[in-house]
Amino acid sequence: MNPFNVSFPFVGNSSLDFFRARDHMKSDYTVVARVYHYLLPEYLPFLLLLVFLACTTGALLRTVLRDAKIPILIIMSVIGVGLGISSHYIHKAVAEIDPNFFLHMFTPVIIFTAAFDMDFYVFRKSFWQVLVLAVPGFLMNSALIGGLTYKINRYGWDWDTSMLFGIILSTTDPILSVVSLKNIGLSNIIINMITGESLCNDATTSILFDLYRDLVENVHTEIATEIFIKLTLKFFASVVFGFFSSRVVMFWLKHVFNDGIVEVILSFSMAYVIFFVAEWTGMSGVVSITILGLLLDSLSFSPGTDIFLTKFWSMMTFVAHLMIFLIVGLVIAEKTFLYMNARVLFYVVTAYLAMNLTRALVIFALSPFLSRLGYGFNWRWGAVIAWSGMRGTFTLNMALAVGQEEGLDKQQWKSTVLLHAGTISLLTLMINSTTVKRMVMALGLCDITLPKRMAMSNAIQRIIQMETHSFSLLKLDRYLADANWAMAEETIRIDYPYKVSIIILFKMKVFQCPDCERHVSFQRSPQQHGDLMEEARLRLLNAQIATYQKQYNTGILNQEAAHTLIGAAENYIDIQGKFMNIQEVKTYWESKGLLVTIKNWLLDWSYNVKEEKFRPSRNKILRMSHYAVFMDEFEDTAAVITLLNICPIIFHFIPGIKTEFHEQLKLCNYYFLSLYIIEAVMKALAMGWAYLYHHWNQFELLIVIVGIIDVIIMNVLKRIQPEYYVIKTISVFRIFRLLRILRLLKVVIPKVITLLDKQINKQLTFRYDIAKGYVQGEENISCLIEQIAGNERVYRDLKTIYDKNKQGAMKELGLIQHEYPEIVTAVKTKQAVQTVLNTAFETLKFMVSGGIVNEHEGRELHQILLLKEKQLAMLPPMIAPPTAEELLYNIVWLQNDRDRIDFIKKKAKIICFDYGDIICEEGELPRGIHLITSGMTKLHGSAPRYGVEKELYEQRHPTSLPYTDYLVTGAIIGELNCLTKQEMEFTVTCETAVQTCFISIEDLFEAFDKYLEYPSLEYKIWLKLSLDVALKTFKENLPYEDWSYKMCGQLSNVYVLDVPNHTKHDIYDGTMQYVILVHGTVQDCQLLQLFCAPCILPKTCHQVQGTAAASKLFVVRAIEPMRRKDGRKLSSICQIHAGPSRHGLCISGLSETQQVIRVMTHKHHVPGPQSRQGTRNVDVRHKYMC
Repeated sequence: MNPFNVSFPFVGNSSLDFFRARDHMKSDYTVVARVYHYLLPEYLPFLLLLVFLACTTGALLRTVLRDAKIPILIIMSVIGVGLGISSHYIHKAVAEIDPNFFLHMFTPVIIFTAAFDMDFYVFRKSFWQVLVLAVPGFLMNSALIGGLTYKINRYGWDWDTSMLFGIILSTTDPILSVVSLKNIGLSNIIINMITGESLCNDATTSILFDLYRDLVENVHTEIATEIFIKLTLKFFASVVFGFFSSRVVMFWLKHVFNDGIVEVILSFSMAYVIFFVAEWTGMSGVVSITILGLLLDSLSFSPGTDIFLTKFWSMMTFVAHLMIFLIVGLVIAEKTFLYMNARVLFYVVTAYLAMNLTRALVIFALSPFLSRLGYGFNWRWGAVIAWSGMRGTFTLNMALAVGQEEGLDKQQWKSTVLLHAGTISLLTLMINSTTVKRMVMALGLCDITLPKRMAMSNAIQRIIQMETHSFSLLKLDRYLADANWAMAEETIRIDYPYKVSIIILFKMKVFQCPDCERHVSFQRSPQQHGDLMEEARLRLLNAQIATYQKQYNTGILNQEAAHTLIGAAENYIDIQGKFMNIQEVKTYWESKGLLVTIKNWLLDWSYNVKEEKFRPSRNKILRMSHYAVFMDEFEDTAAVITLLNICPIIFHFIPGIKTEFHEQLKLCNYYFLSLYIIEAVMKALAMGWAYLYHHWNQFELLIVIVGIIDVIIMNVLKRIQPEYYVIKTISVFRIFRLLRILRLLKVVIPKVITLLDKQINKQLTFRYDIAKGYVQGEENISCLIEQIAGNERVYRDLKTIYDKNKQGAMKELGLIQHEYPEIVTAVKTKQAVQTVLNTAFETLKFMVSGGIVNEHEGRELHQILLLKEKQLAMLPPMIAPPTAEELLYNIVWLQNDRDRIDFIKKKAKIICFDYGDIICEEGELPRGIHLITSGMTKLHGSAPRYGVEKELYEQRHPTSLPYTDYLVTGAIIGELNCLTKQEMEFTVTCETAVQTCFISIEDLFEAFDKYLEYPSLEYKIWLKLSLDVALKTFKENLPYEDWSYKMCGQLSNVYVLDVPNHTKHDIYDGTMQYVILVHGTVQDCQLLQLFCAPCILPKTCHQVQGTAAASKLFVVRAIEPMRRKDGRKLSSICQIHAGPSRHGLCISGLSETQQVIRVMTHKHHVPGPQSRQGTRNVDVRHKYMC
């Protein structure tokens, strides 16, 4: 008996342990004195000290031996052996640890961590491979090891003992088996296959070991029945329990709002609770925890919690393994040293070699089946799987269980099993774990392909470029001017991580290997091009998964939509050459059609007749019937009558009551049938012939007709010819009385329809979320294609594919909005609020980190923002779409200006288009702008040139792709073309029925002339267009920064600068942080380099000259006051003085009125489309003077 049985008397592998403990309570009493002797109160602190010293030692070893190849767990076992030799009371108490306590203490942590780290989608595809390895493979391993042990050992073990030993040595540890294989470039498929096999064979081991030991030690009368019941509980019931437990945990986590501590505690506690409950009820805790860990993932928790959660479980796993191997060392020293000799060590080595050999033979035998399942199989995978099978927690736990089994009298046998299991586990860590990495490298499973080398080369080149830019900026810092830049650059120099570096020489169109100095032609064969495409495809899919995760973290995607999109992307990884497209993503939401069909069917049957559809008759009786039928009380009374009729109907089927109260039940039938007839007559009088057109009225009329036939048969036919078949007919018609109960569905059906509406709305919201998340992901990926491709041809092919997929998704998104505008408006409203809240959170984080607000104030503001975020769930699921007038108020360049909006409303007119109509065609002059108020349009034509001349654009983009886009409600067509009076670059066709608010170009220019005060209407439109182009340019050129948030912070510090043709203008004069050419072309006056829109002008460019009819610069001003070269501080000028300073006007020495007149005169001499062509000029000087 071990001392921990006092603390855990009822912990066991089945519920029978409770009754066994109760029956042996008296015999256990004699052991309490010895246990108390081991664990005296004064020794308990030292026991806790031992635990914390083990953790401290593990942390120290992890720090010191980080780069060494010595396994830390081996050293912990040696320390345990050393402590065990000291023979202290505490060490003896630890050596007598209860196997059940050992199992329940460490198993949940290890199993949950391994299952939680697995890729569910990879596991799902490789499930049958894992199952073949874990069940038949485990049974074959156990049988072979047991048979070899029975044949060659000299301990005198019988067959049953040898088989138990085979079971003990056949199980593997799910964490230790893959710890050496991670982060070396090995395929995630192999790692998940090894982890899955270990998890499943751990479950098989725990079930088979308990079952086999029970059959060997106890007498059973009905073996087959007991085995069936146990297997049902251990396998099927455990899977069901794990599944429902995961649903409970997910439901709980959904209602924990942004509290990471609660979520981590919940995951930790529920893992143990579920494991304990499963074990106590006779199920398998290992199976239940495995299912729980597989079904939970990072998306099950609040955004940002996953990082802390992963570190927490990694820490718990590390501590668990430290304690396990420390205890093993103590147990080996305490119980097995007396029986250790050369022969035992020889058999240990023999058993270790036999274990690895049998595992390899079993995998080889199963390889024909494995190669036809899942991801396929080859001998290299088999070698890695065979050699990576580390023995750990379960092997040691079963050895401890055998070593302390009271039914076995041979102490030497128990100690020998424990010695073999412990030392073989240490040997696998010492040999297999340290050499498996070399095996993987030798087998070529981590070979770096040419596409991977190119991707790494591109990444390093980009990092080096950013480092060079950082050094250039730092050298301008006066505080770092005297730094040793040569040493700094040498220190930061990054070497190529692979052995064979590849330098891509684009000008020479060759690759050069620095080791062999051999040049490889840049021209690619079809096979090489396919390899490059496949590598790029995999990287882009991983980038898509990352962007979906980011959208979930920012609250743009809900949990279900993020799960769906990430799962779809994971599935595409396994299909070579397959790209994720919206048509296949649609399959994830198309199940909604069933609910819509059910709803439509119920709507046909629902009783929704409205009074206004029927005019009351002039006849007094008909008019009274009309008023009575269409009262709410009439339907309520009919429902009460139906409820009262249920009792007599039920009594008719109870023989005793039917016989005793036959006449009374008969009268009740007449009474209720009369009421039904009166109801039908009144409805017929009120509705006329329309009464027969409603399904529900037809059903009620059927009930009345069947009731009348029932009465006729019962009162007429029975008296005329009371034969057997007549009596049977009467009985059948009595059964038809049960149809009257269905009249209650008249009340239930509207409630069901309401519930279906809610569920359908959720599915439609889910559908829109998936489409919107997919489109957002495609837009983000488009900015990364050039960096990932590394090859012009690959880039062009990828760009074509992703643009086509994005266009299909945009079309689907527009169709959803057209069909369900209320739902889409609600989703967009929530996403807008969430985006603004994200910006508020980022701003608060910046202010707290910068010391602008202290921590207490930051927490208060954070709670306020969290409350607002929580209120998002309270927004209605359906919101009416905005009207045309409301859309005018939402236009950025009107800015809720009542005067300007009223002017536009007077001039605008509503135009309706049918499906297929053309709103405007490519090449025609703009007639005005169209504000889409409903429907969806398609834009197709040449790519936007942003004011660049056509010949120059074609020179710069000789292989430009056709341009296609979709616009929905709220979008504006033709703004830029009206500003520049240039021909339309695309054709706009209607994909649905479309309604637009049209403003002619004449009315638009009249508005420009009328609203000239700063900022003018024309300037606002330019600012809106420029901001859109600049944000897109930033994302394409600097995709690793959050420009949406940056532009929110800089929005008040931006303006648009006009650079007319042949006019020079200074830039980056100390007041400008970024300058983006958003329209037209400019030339660097010093280097004579030509820049075409859209692009970010380099900071080395200080003066540009306009070379196009309309060149526009988008300027982001520096927030901090900067100094000029002469040392004078630049003042932060107001908007009214910003224009003159940018355009070089001198207003010093003038009066305030004269300054305003001069500023406004210059400011609103805004060149319109014709003035840029030299024909239109607006002068308002006289207007202001007056």
